[in-house]
Amino acid sequence: MHEIENDNKLVETTTIQEISRQESGFTLIEVMVVVAIIGILVAVAVPQYQDYIARTRVVEGMNLSSSAKLAVTEAFASRGTVPMDEATSGSFTFSPTRSVKLIEVTPSGVIAIDYQISVAPEGKNTLHLLPTNEPDANVPKPLDLSKPEGSTWTGGWSCRSTETYLISQLLPSECRISK
Repeated sequence: MHEIENDNKLVETTTIQEISRQESGFTLIEVMVVVAIIGILVAVAVPQYQDYIARTRVVEGMNLSSSAKLAVTEAFASRGTVPMDEATSGSFTFSPTRSVKLIEVTPSGVIAIDYQISVAPEGKNTLHLLPTNEPDANVPKPLDLSKPEGSTWTGGWSCRSTETYLISQLLPSECRISK
């Protein structure tokens, strides 16, 4: 260290080596701030990521239901208004996956997709695909393909249903009912 007298004041000067030796590394406070920031980011990102994964699993169920939709459409085209669960019996098969527990056709032709509890809690894990003539309506009128009023079905499907028990945040945007 060198001492220089400047206007009757003693000023200490240090060399570059001494400065670099004194300021190497991070202080505990700096490390704690970085860890806190990372913790906040993780706290926000993990739930968002889990919702994203659950939404992709819902879409998987909708994609797996395409064979059931085809079976209902073919049964209606060839047999007309009959109970669709009986008409489609044996027309499609479904094996449970990690995301989808069951896909079934109801007598009216509605396709119910039940998801595993890893996707949504029990009782809030069913999505319904409705046969309808107005698939783009906010709340489409479902058709009962087993009764004569369903005899004019044009082949449209909608996932917007008041009978869907799936948590709304997991629904794809095209399946949400606007309020």
